[in-house]
Amino acid sequence: MKLIPAYLLFLLLVPYISFSKPLEVKVARLECEHLSNPIAIENKQPTLSWQLVSEEKAKSQTAYRIIVASSISLLQQNKGAYWDSGKVNSGNSKQVVYKGKPLGSRKKLYWKVMIWDEKNAPSGWSQHASWSMGLLEASDWKGKWIGAFENPYPDSAITYPSPFFRREFIVEKKIKQAIVYISGLGFYELFLNGKKIGDHVLAPAVTNYDKRPLKKLLYPYDDQSTQRVLYNTFDVTNNISQKNNAIGIQLGNGWYNQRDRRVEGDMWYDAPKLIFQLEIQYTDGTNGIISSDNSWKSIDGPLLKDGIFTGEKYDARLELGAWNSAGYSDFKWKNAISVRPPTGSLHPQTAPFDKIMRTLVPVFDGKTKDSVYSYHLDETVAGWASISVRGKAGSLIKIRYINEEGEDYGQFDSYILKGSGVENWEPKFTWHAFRRIEVISQDVSLDKESLKIKEVHTAVASNGYFECSNPFLNKINSAYIKTQNANFHGSVSSDCPHRERLGYTGDGQVIVESSIFSYDMRQFYRKWLDDMDDARNKKTGFVTHTAPFGGGGGGPAWGSAYVIMPWAYFSYYADTAVLTRHYAGMKQWVEYLETRTDKDGLVTREEPNGWCLGDWCTPTNVEVPAPLVNTAYFYYSADIMSKVAKTLGRNDDYLRFSDLAKGIKVNFNNAYYNASKQSYWEGRQGADVFALAFGLVPEENFNAVFGSLLAHLKKINYHFDTGILGTPLLLKVLSQNDRDDIGYQIMNQKDFPGFGYLLDNKNSTLWESWNGDGSRCHPMFGSVVEWFYSGIAGIKVDPANAGMKHFAIEPKFISDLSYCKSSYNSLFGKIRSEWKRNSDGKLQILIEVPENTSASFVLPHNKQKIRNDSGEDILGKKINDKYEIEFQSGVYSFEVL
Repeated sequence: MKLIPAYLLFLLLVPYISFSKPLEVKVARLECEHLSNPIAIENKQPTLSWQLVSEEKAKSQTAYRIIVASSISLLQQNKGAYWDSGKVNSGNSKQVVYKGKPLGSRKKLYWKVMIWDEKNAPSGWSQHASWSMGLLEASDWKGKWIGAFENPYPDSAITYPSPFFRREFIVEKKIKQAIVYISGLGFYELFLNGKKIGDHVLAPAVTNYDKRPLKKLLYPYDDQSTQRVLYNTFDVTNNISQKNNAIGIQLGNGWYNQRDRRVEGDMWYDAPKLIFQLEIQYTDGTNGIISSDNSWKSIDGPLLKDGIFTGEKYDARLELGAWNSAGYSDFKWKNAISVRPPTGSLHPQTAPFDKIMRTLVPVFDGKTKDSVYSYHLDETVAGWASISVRGKAGSLIKIRYINEEGEDYGQFDSYILKGSGVENWEPKFTWHAFRRIEVISQDVSLDKESLKIKEVHTAVASNGYFECSNPFLNKINSAYIKTQNANFHGSVSSDCPHRERLGYTGDGQVIVESSIFSYDMRQFYRKWLDDMDDARNKKTGFVTHTAPFGGGGGGPAWGSAYVIMPWAYFSYYADTAVLTRHYAGMKQWVEYLETRTDKDGLVTREEPNGWCLGDWCTPTNVEVPAPLVNTAYFYYSADIMSKVAKTLGRNDDYLRFSDLAKGIKVNFNNAYYNASKQSYWEGRQGADVFALAFGLVPEENFNAVFGSLLAHLKKINYHFDTGILGTPLLLKVLSQNDRDDIGYQIMNQKDFPGFGYLLDNKNSTLWESWNGDGSRCHPMFGSVVEWFYSGIAGIKVDPANAGMKHFAIEPKFISDLSYCKSSYNSLFGKIRSEWKRNSDGKLQILIEVPENTSASFVLPHNKQKIRNDSGEDILGKKINDKYEIEFQSGVYSFEVL
């Protein structure tokens, strides 16, 4: 058999075609600021990205040219009046910074790109794409903040009926374009001429909108926050009629006026309010603006109560008719009032909307009790019930939403019939998390046709796929997706979707890689990191345990999310803008931790009278010392900051954080290393894991400490004894040291503590605790999903090449598994890693490497070569005791010899 060295492999990867024209590489998926044709952005130097598409292998980019113009016609003529980059010799196709003419508010630009490939052959031009600037200056806003009332009892938990607003206007000229800018706090629905604008719900996304009193707090919080309000933008050109038109807006309380749950304190801001601006360009070159002011009309209506935690009460007898259409008689309506603007500055929402993602038909269980009709789903979802009923006026229907743990958490909707034929209704300013529904009604009969379920969550695109031959692992992955979906709202990942609904930062950082593998988190995380920045203390550097701040306990592992998550974001997306934007706050967090240490250099406290947790939700009582965990995170944060500083060229900070990390390492080892036991503390509940995972173990002790960890795992019969922080780190440590067999053994345990509860069909989502106490829809233990992708499938970031321009594929061929199929949509395109055992026991591999990237395939121990589809044997190159083979772009199938 012919044997080909790895360094000659490249020649094999470039197809030799002598009689046919080479296939042209195409440029596709143009994005501006990680968005396709965004309608409102605020970065005056936006970043532009694209992907290469080719049926040939080994395709890469060596140069590009971008043209930006003010019209499609100019773009077609290759007239880049705003920017023509010229030919730029670069392989970069991601986040290329716009360097053209200055950009002002409302400006819409069109762009296209071409590239030169590895043979210096030019591609054709891409299809055109566009972006528009939002309202960049406060003076651009002609609309005023208006409301229906000033709250007469601002310190009371009382809320008032949902207000409706309307305004009619006349258009007498032909319209070229019409754009709406709107924000309604807490939530809004917008109508033009009776039609709802947009397919979103629960908008805008939640932020720290405004200054607030923050009384009766359960945990201390020195409010040194900044505030932001997000507005939404819509092209409504086709929604406006010649002559008479009507604008209709309804407001809900949302998070801005959340007065139902007061466990953490009084978190509300103010009564609902809105700002609106419709800008019309006419074909004759003139412009018009219709904006919110106190000439608008307002009235209460049928939505008597709406609360995020407690649901809605709706009386259909009070409906307003065609209130959002032109010609409606509004003589009973009152003028809206001018209200205090929120202190938050207005910014365009680029994070994804919440949307109705699925409509589900539940199983009808019949009339289970007197006046109680029951329905159930096969899984827990977040959303609401949509009813279709018939009955007499005044009849009451009450809908109770019940989770898998049998709790309703106060989640109810109520509907009073108007008594006019079939009545269809669903809530709009709340969401619930549930698997079962009970509908209580004394005089309205229901059946299987009476109720459907609308699943609602942030519309984050799916981005990965994992499947293996073990159905149990697939079930864990599926349970994570269901749990995470239920907890995505307002571009925040919550701890649970019913009881607390808070964006706990500690939970967020442990699942950051699982989320990135599973979803496109680029704009989602940009927004959530801004929430963390808003909530933090700008004087001391303290980072809150929840963002936007809503109370909640935690410790340094929670605040360290503000360092860990931006670095993970950069590692997968190569976005230095996020590091630059948050650098000062990330740096200040580490400096804050320096002030939280005792005389031995251990982190022992956070805020005065506040929590300072270490790990959380261990299978038994937490015994691993909190200062051990928190000092480990202090080191980890300092170590990451040294890398961030180096990445951004801040050499002084790089040296400072490197020296700081060295000192923390000495203090940590002095305090916790037990030389006689060759472990840290007592070597359980993750004590050795934190040290090994974060690089706190001196090189000369590493093998001994790792051996102690293996001995401990054997002693506890290969089960988890870790909490939310230690669990994903345990799998990382095992995988990085080629003991995925043990990781698999732990993950495959069906008894306590483990994921065996998912084998019971009554459990579809992940639990908050190993024993099932508390919520049973908590995504934090979904952190293990990252190991499915990076361990079993072997898709790994190359630390030297952020953004997966180059990456590794190092599958771990667990003996109990016969196959694995996995993929991840990187910035460059799909990465695929699939393997299976042939009937003869040999490993058959299929990998996909996106255009303009390369990958190192790492062979398992004691393997040195592969055989490709042509029957040729290819010898790997030995690197760090393993053999690797480099692949350029393309799809490859081969056998491990």
